[in-house]
Amino acid sequence: LSVDEYERIYGAVLLDEKDIRHKILVIKVSKFYKKGMDEKTLYDTVRGVWRVSKEKVKKVEYVFGVYNSLIVAVYKPSAWFVCKEAKDRLPKQNNLTPKTVNRLFFVDERYEQGFPPDENQSFYIDKSIAGFKLNKLAQNPITYLNPKKL
Repeated sequence: LSVDEYERIYGAVLLDEKDIRHKILVIKVSKFYKKGMDEKTLYDTVRGVWRVSKEKVKKVEYVFGVYNSLIVAVYKPSAWFVCKEAKDRLPKQNNLTPKTVNRLFFVDERYEQGFPPDENQSFYIDKSIAGFKLNKLAQNPITYLNPKKL
């Protein structure tokens, strides 16, 4: 990590479990994230294609793109698609293979139309989830977070 990245990651405000007010899908993008990555490439990286449950993603309100525990992107999915059923909407860097045809990806229509982030997106962005009990050694880049019941 560069000094700037180190300060950004380890100097970030830590989210607490009580700060999670929405149903969240966390996608670890550390393998794909690059410093200075343009917004469109980051969006395409986070939105898919993923091996996720069709039923679970229907309930997701926000998707976090996470790099080394830092939330680098927050999107609000407006629709989820099965790759083989929406080839024209696939993220550009993804080519369909027999392994990926049944995987899912999302679109955030508000982001694609150029709308600014909503209040919740602005709240979550650039915060850290380092304090969460996530399996950091798991190979699966997908984790679901739900608000704690009071």
